[in-house]
Amino acid sequence: MKELVGRIVRTLVNSPEEVEIKEIEVGPKTRILEIKVSKQDVRKVLRNIAALKRIVSAAGKGKTYYTIDVVSENGWGSKRWSSKGKIRRLFEDRNYGFIEAEDGKTIYFHASSLEGVGIRSLSLYQPVYFEVVEGPKSLRVVRVVPMTE
Repeated sequence: MKELVGRIVRTLVNSPEEVEIKEIEVGPKTRILEIKVSKQDVRKVLRNIAALKRIVSAAGKGKTYYTIDVVSENGWGSKRWSSKGKIRRLFEDRNYGFIEAEDGKTIYFHASSLEGVGIRSLSLYQPVYFEVVEGPKSLRVVRVVPMTE
């Protein structure tokens, strides 16, 4: 997958020699593809990120879940954590909820961050893996995957 994403991204940018792809394992079937590009190429990659995510999702279907993280040499999205927690509260009618992390912190998540399930299929205290990224103002959940035990 790393090679496929690298080829696609290099065709999109002005400085293909500066493209670096790193694959980070965050769970048994979960990987992050961290794409590092030059500062002037970040917007070009982000404009095409939805298409890139669809390609990666189709290529990894059923085997591994991939998350794409685009960073530049001074990008704010470069810090990401993967954690375990449980569903603490659900507001199905408003498409959001809260996860209680293992360290006791409660973190907001939106239904758009759910991977492979809808918010109505979740239940209170259900264990989940989740990924948090440091944004420009605060932490935010970018992915929630229910645990299968």
